[in-house]
Amino acid sequence: MRFYVAALLAIAVTSAFAQGTIDNAFKQRVADAAGKYKAGNSTEAMNDFMALYKENPKNADVDSWIGFLHLRNKEGNLAIPFLEQARALNPKDLEVLNNLGNAYVLTGQNSRAMSAYKELIKLDGSRFQAHYNIGNIQLEERNFSGAEESFNMALKLKKDSAQILNNLGVAQDAQNKVKESFVSFKAAADRDSNPTYARNAGASAYKLKNYSDTITYLERAMKSGKQDSKTILALADSYGKMGKTDKMMDLYEKYKDAFDGDFNYFFNLGVLRKSAGNMEGAEAAFLKANQINPKDGDTRQNLGVIMFKKRSFDDAKSFFEPMDGDGGITMTLEGKRNLAAAASRVGDYRTAMPIWSEILTMNKDDQEVRLLLADAMFNSGDSKASLTMYKQILAAKPNSASALDGIGRCHLRSASYAAAEASFKSAIKADKSFVPAYNNLAVVLEKMNKRSEAIALLVKAASMDENNSDVQKNLKRMRAAG
Repeated sequence: MRFYVAALLAIAVTSAFAQGTIDNAFKQRVADAAGKYKAGNSTEAMNDFMALYKENPKNADVDSWIGFLHLRNKEGNLAIPFLEQARALNPKDLEVLNNLGNAYVLTGQNSRAMSAYKELIKLDGSRFQAHYNIGNIQLEERNFSGAEESFNMALKLKKDSAQILNNLGVAQDAQNKVKESFVSFKAAADRDSNPTYARNAGASAYKLKNYSDTITYLERAMKSGKQDSKTILALADSYGKMGKTDKMMDLYEKYKDAFDGDFNYFFNLGVLRKSAGNMEGAEAAFLKANQINPKDGDTRQNLGVIMFKKRSFDDAKSFFEPMDGDGGITMTLEGKRNLAAAASRVGDYRTAMPIWSEILTMNKDDQEVRLLLADAMFNSGDSKASLTMYKQILAAKPNSASALDGIGRCHLRSASYAAAEASFKSAIKADKSFVPAYNNLAVVLEKMNKRSEAIALLVKAASMDENNSDVQKNLKRMRAAG
C-alpha cells in the first residue's frame, strides 16, 4: 500500500503596519488594499500593493503583502524577493518568516526553508506549523527519525491535528514502526474524514494482519475517495481472511475494468471463481493473468488443472511444464505429478516415467504412482518391466484390481491366454465394478474362440459404463463378426 503525505504548507496572512514611519494616508491605502484581498478581490489588491510599492519600495508591510499574494498564487520565485526584503526590514515578523519558509519549499530550496522555520521557532516556540513544515521537509529528504521528532513536537502544540497525525504515521511507517504508524493513522482517520487518512489506517492494519480494522478503514476510504488497485486488493484479501467471500467476489467483479494490466487482480479473481465452482470464469481470469506474466508457476498450475479436467491434455501438459524464471513452482512434488499425468494422457511417456520413478525413490510405498509407472511402461511397449511393477503392487495390495488387470494385459500381449484369463477373472472378483477387466477378459475369450461369452461380458460392461469407448468398439466389432 502507498502512503500519502497530506497538504504540506500553512500560509499565513501577513499583518499590516508592522513598522516604519509613514503617513496616515499611506497606512489607509495599505489597509484598503488588504481589505480588497479579504473581500476576495486578489487581483485588485495586488494592483494596489504594486502601486504602493512604487511609491515606497522599502515598506515591510507592502513587501510582505506582495510576497504573500504571489505565494497564494504558487508563484514562489516572485514571492521570495519581496519576502526577503520584508524580513530584512523587520527580522522578527513571524508571518514573514513563515511565508518565506513556505516560498522556499515551493521553489525547492529546502535548506533555506529549514533555516527560516527554525528562526521562527526561536522567536515563537508555539508555532506548530513550523515544526510540521520542518517534518515534511525531513520526510522529503528521507530523514524519517527527524521527521517523527518534528511531528511529535507539532502535536504537542496542536494535539488534535489529523494532518500532523497522518504525516507522523508516514514517518513511523518508513521506519517499519508499523504498530506506531497504525495508532497515528487511526487517530487521524477518526478525527477527519479525509480518505487518505482512512486508506493509510487500513493499510497499516493490513500490514499487522488486523483484517477487521483493515475492512473498517478501507471501506471508509472506498466510499469517500478515489479507488486505487492496491486498496481494492487489500480490502478484498481482508474480506477473504475474515470469511466474507461474497463481499470479496463482489468487490473483484465490480472493479474488474480497473485492473486491465494487474496480474495480482486476475490471479486472485481466478482463485475466487475456481473456489466458487465457476471453472469457465476461472479459466478466463487465469488466462489473463498468464498473458500478463507467462512465467508465473502458480498461474500455470491452475490453468493446467483446469485444462486437465476439461480433458484438454495437450494444453494441460504445456501449462504444467516448467519454464525458466517461473520460480520452480512446477517442480514441486504436486507440480511433477500433474505434469506426468498430463504427459501420459497424450502418450508422452518419456516425460512421465522419469517423474514417477523419481517420486518412487522418495516414497517407495506410493502404490498409486507405481501403478501409473507400470501402465506407462506397458503402454510404451516394455511388458517385462511393467509385469514386474504390477507384481510389486500386488504384493503390497493383494486385492488390487488394477494390478491384476495389468498382469492380465501383459499375459495377453505375450499370448498366454489362460494366464491372462485367470488374471482378469481375479481382477473382476476383487472389484466387480472394474469395467476394464470385463473388456480385457472379453478380448481373451474371443482369442480362445469363446465369442458368445465375450459378447455377454461386453454387454454387461456396457450396462455398467455406456460411455466406455473400448467396450463399445469391441462389442460392435464382435457382433459384426457374428
